Amino acid sequence: MPEIEFTIDAETGKCETRINGIQGPACEDAAKRLKQLLGAPAVDQKTKDYFAKPKPLRRIESK
Repeated sequence: MPEIEFTIDAETGKCETRINGIQGPACEDAAKRLKQLLGAPAVDQKTKDYFAKPKPLRRIESK
């Protein structure tokens, strides 16, 4: 299940955001929406989920 994790440093107010469970270009789309809401990040780092290849859905056709 996709989730977005926020960590806020109470002393500095620095907010760290991590997107989990979204792969490939869909992750980039989610990050773009977050940037629109929160502003440009100081650091933008892609996780292993970004580089994972989405698993194809199995399709069963009936005859």
